[in-house]
Amino acid sequence: MTAKKEHILVIRLGALGDLVFCFQSFHEIRHAHPDAEIALLTRAPFAAFARSLPWVDRVIIDTHPTFATPLAWARLRHEIANFAPTRVYDLQGKRRQTILYVLLGGPFGPAWSGASPLCKFPRPWPPAPEMSFVNFLAVQLRAAGVPATPPPDLAWLDAPVEKFALPSRYAVLIPGCSPDAPHKRWPAEKYAAVAQRLHAEHLPCVIVGTASEAEVAAVIKNAAPNIIDLCGKTSLSELAGILRRAVGVIGNDTGPMHLAAALNTPTLALFSGKTNPVWSKPSGAYGSWRQSQILFDLNTDDVLAAFALTLQHAKDESR
Repeated sequence: MTAKKEHILVIRLGALGDLVFCFQSFHEIRHAHPDAEIALLTRAPFAAFARSLPWVDRVIIDTHPTFATPLAWARLRHEIANFAPTRVYDLQGKRRQTILYVLLGGPFGPAWSGASPLCKFPRPWPPAPEMSFVNFLAVQLRAAGVPATPPPDLAWLDAPVEKFALPSRYAVLIPGCSPDAPHKRWPAEKYAAVAQRLHAEHLPCVIVGTASEAEVAAVIKNAAPNIIDLCGKTSLSELAGILRRAVGVIGNDTGPMHLAAALNTPTLALFSGKTNPVWSKPSGAYGSWRQSQILFDLNTDDVLAAFALTLQHAKDESR
């Protein structure tokens, strides 16, 4: 008699950076369940990117139902029930996922790893004070019996970039972030000053981001006209290609910055006092960070000095 195929549901919502943070977890779940069909529950804006992940067989869209939309909850529950998960890895761990846990049968439903009460594999809580989010997820997976694995090969996350006619050596600046988080933005004028200084040191700069960053990019380009502005001009795979070929990256706390770090490009993240840099620090071998209580107060000299140390560390480690 043929054994029933495992159906694994992984829950991770949010934006690009939230998915990047989970690369190692996705990889370990796939390694632990090599023959399973794995579905990722995520939000629509990054569904296309989620479908490109090599650890996922299908994507289910969370339409973000509320208490005022019970029919939307019913449709989401129906779609997941049709997938018939035998195990769930909830890497989100919020109250809304507990609603879904209950709708799927609670402790009598699929074996659940996460924060929901009475689930089979509760994640340890609270996290240790010096624990990063990536390490916290690792602890959750160990509690569910998922073994650790070496970091995944991200060679799949690439694209040709010749059409952008980039110089052989360049740094990438990431001056954007969520419009709902202005405290995460280091001023455009300071990015321009960094670009000018690096250009004087024969390291040209490229700006990347979405089309919504056009205004910020214009401010930087006005002060540093030699900069290469690619905001809104790349696909996600092309963005990855540009980031992985860069000498180094300086960026706000946003998805492309975390993507650069995951690709093991030397990356300096800039954090305000509202972010715990230990919890949210960039992953990868050469990720570093600099913080100021008010990000505006972080000066250009400090950022350039920290960037130089980041590049030197990567150079020393690669010898």
